[in-house]
Amino acid sequence: MSVGNGTSPQGVNYRTAIFVDLDGTLVVSPISRIIREAYTVLASASGLGLEGVERLSWELHIGLIKESSPLAFDWDYIYREVAGRLGVREGYNIEKKMLEVCYLTRVLDDALNVLPRLRKPGTLLVLATNGLMKYQRCVIELYNLDQYFDQIITPDTRGCLKNCERFYRVSYSDTYGGVVIGDNYTFDVHYPKKFGLRAIYVARSKHDPYLTWMGIERSVEPDLTIEDLRSLPKLLEAL
Repeated sequence: MSVGNGTSPQGVNYRTAIFVDLDGTLVVSPISRIIREAYTVLASASGLGLEGVERLSWELHIGLIKESSPLAFDWDYIYREVAGRLGVREGYNIEKKMLEVCYLTRVLDDALNVLPRLRKPGTLLVLATNGLMKYQRCVIELYNLDQYFDQIITPDTRGCLKNCERFYRVSYSDTYGGVVIGDNYTFDVHYPKKFGLRAIYVARSKHDPYLTWMGIERSVEPDLTIEDLRSLPKLLEAL
């Protein structure tokens, strides 16, 4: 398996690539809860209040997303930057906490049985996530997810986020295109469609805060919308 470099096994030609998101699509990890806990620590130490800390964090987060910087999803970096702006020395290590509670990650929609059914001749199967490897590695190892994929792509190995066309550049020839599967409209529908990829939207939630924060109109429709991954193999064949 190749991790992050966008190359295919020597001598293997692929007609298409399927990019599958991780958190929120295949699994739910405790990372969101941990980030909120970290912001609560900052709120308590600074006296600003949780809402104020979250706003500062989101402003920094969105600014980095617009630059397609991997730091946008480096939650420890964002924590340190906000703490510095608030004059807080209180320490909290999000990566360390994630490793401690990673076992709480749960698989969605029987995904471990769905993934083998996505592997077809001529198809490059890619785990493609905005989460940095230092937060995702324990999730991947917990469920041995690497066995299902030809490649794993993260922002820190690609140098940009899922809002960057380069993120999706993998080496495969005789291609008819690529398909992105994910639960976030902004990153799994809006940008992939902009780059000429097809999109399968996993409708986990109707709320996408990135649309508001980044001023994006929900004007592009996914090629398919599903609510359960178990319907995916047959729908992919039709697509």
